Amino acid sequence: MLLKKHINITLFSGGSGNVRFIELLKKIPNIKLSILVNGYDDGKSTGEIRKLLTGMLGPSDFRKNFLHLIERNKQNGNILFDIFNFRFPKKFTKREFKDFLYLNKNSLIVEKLKIYNLSVDKFNKIEEYFKTFYKFYTKFNTVKLSDISLGNILIASSYLLNNKNFNKSLKDIENFLDINHRVLNVTNGLNLYLNAILENGNIITGEADLVEKRHPSKISDLYLLKSKNLKLDKKLKNKNTLQKKNYLQKLHINPNINSELYNLIKKSDIIIYGPGTQHSSLFPSYMTKGLCDLVHNSRAKKFLITNIFFDNDILHENVESLINKFYYFFNNKKNNIKKNLVDYYLVNKFDKDDKNLLNKQNYLNYSSKINLQLLDWEKGAGLHYPNWLAKKIFHLSGNSHLINNLSKSVVSIIIPCLNEKRTIFKVLNDIRKLSFSDFNLVKEVIVVDGGSTDGCSKIIQKFKEYKFYQLNKVGRGEAINYGIRKSKGDVIVIYPSDDEYNVSDIEKVVQPIMMEQSKIVYGSRMIKCMNLDDQLDQIYKNNKLTMLLSKFGGKLINLLILAIFNKSISDPFTTVKAFNANLLKSIKLNRKGFDLDFEIFIKLTNQKNFFLEVPVNFKPRTKKQGKKITTLDGIKCLFYIIFNKFYL
Repeated sequence: MLLKKHINITLFSGGSGNVRFIELLKKIPNIKLSILVNGYDDGKSTGEIRKLLTGMLGPSDFRKNFLHLIERNKQNGNILFDIFNFRFPKKFTKREFKDFLYLNKNSLIVEKLKIYNLSVDKFNKIEEYFKTFYKFYTKFNTVKLSDISLGNILIASSYLLNNKNFNKSLKDIENFLDINHRVLNVTNGLNLYLNAILENGNIITGEADLVEKRHPSKISDLYLLKSKNLKLDKKLKNKNTLQKKNYLQKLHINPNINSELYNLIKKSDIIIYGPGTQHSSLFPSYMTKGLCDLVHNSRAKKFLITNIFFDNDILHENVESLINKFYYFFNNKKNNIKKNLVDYYLVNKFDKDDKNLLNKQNYLNYSSKINLQLLDWEKGAGLHYPNWLAKKIFHLSGNSHLINNLSKSVVSIIIPCLNEKRTIFKVLNDIRKLSFSDFNLVKEVIVVDGGSTDGCSKIIQKFKEYKFYQLNKVGRGEAINYGIRKSKGDVIVIYPSDDEYNVSDIEKVVQPIMMEQSKIVYGSRMIKCMNLDDQLDQIYKNNKLTMLLSKFGGKLINLLILAIFNKSISDPFTTVKAFNANLLKSIKLNRKGFDLDFEIFIKLTNQKNFFLEVPVNFKPRTKKQGKKITTLDGIKCLFYIIFNKFYL
């Protein structure tokens, strides 16, 4: 079967709710992504711009999506990203503002942003933007410079240069940033302001108040009005909720659709209604005139992704009520509802086994009778794992071939723990500082306790962003295997809780997998080891017999591995290792103790996989300090190797 050259994906989005998902999709070569946004944002920075340019929609959510799409590996990419992401400091004078916009080389911000390092064409364009804005700004001199976004100023400058045509200005900025995907306004550019009414009759004027405050009553309806500050006359103030709604509905305007969307949605293969601030980022977009018929007639597979838990604007909602509101606003509040707008409803099924799970009351209820696709994809703090989301959508849309093109975006760090009260805080706190910024990886930390009795679980539960599972009297191998099954990562790291290793070495074992040098990486203590006897002496002190058994037992196992599997590995006992997740999950694991490490090794060796070893730092602790591995564990590993060779 011939595959399409490009898969066209249309994503309804807000500003930041889909950032990881967008960053994942944009890296797939044969995907063309179009992000549809509305311009009703009216927060602090964008509000100042709209106050200055009274006919202009809010630029902030467009700016944020442009940031997600900038190719930072290109010549100008990093500089343009920093420029678009920059916010002016709170203490900033008008003189400093002028020096900056006129690109005075003595300006500290000009120097900081490296604007003179841009290519000539980009520099000339940004110079034109800045001078245009400053010329307009000086006529009014009303903008508060404190904390204003430079990216918003650039969009406003383009708006002025393009004869105050908002949609043309977005295309202009898109070209300026050399973006390969699209960010489009869902409407024709008519400047409107978002207002709402609560079920208790309270009227919310302005988008910022709608999403930033917690309201005592459910949001009943939304309205797009010409005026930002709705002036209510005395008669209306004394009216009941229904009368207020009728009055607001008469003022409500459904803006016309952006003409570019006709062809775009017609050619879409996948349409995604993303998660986000529903009543400001998404529902208002759906009220665009002509959009419902266009999407209804599209042959694309359509996915509605719900939020994981409550934002301020959906405190009184559940999955079913949000779906009902989706149809209500998409059908322009009419009774003749068209239902062919969603093929699959993707809903988070939270993990009840996770002891660090936020209060159940924080999660959206999904008692809906609609056929839902339930999937545990929560990273934490209401954020989705982008890889799981993409895989599910590609599978259901009949584009499973795209899964192989997904870049690795999530690393799962599995930490087995048993009575490690003395060390667990330091280990988890050090892991918190890991960023994996070189590869832009999302970090999933999974702590599996095998039945601790020393109170370390209370420490683990302080790290609310981590997954925490408590099992009853299980061995290290069983705890690791449980963590593997729970993991969402593209890369899986196994790391101990005993603080014998350096947390920074996790990046060392992940890096070769990300660079596709190997699918399996072991952190070896022996590559950098100057003297094995010194390390063993620190562990066993005066127990010479145990030290000798450990020393020569380890060498015997190394020799057996070489003799039986024709493979040389310096440190098969290491407890720091990383794997391609699909590879590790392809083998069935049964061992429950320390011998699980050898089960993994043998089964992956039998598949003829290459093992890469990298040096890691190691500071051994003594038996008195909590060292758990014993000579008996070594003997079990030895017998497992022999048994595997001759009896399996």
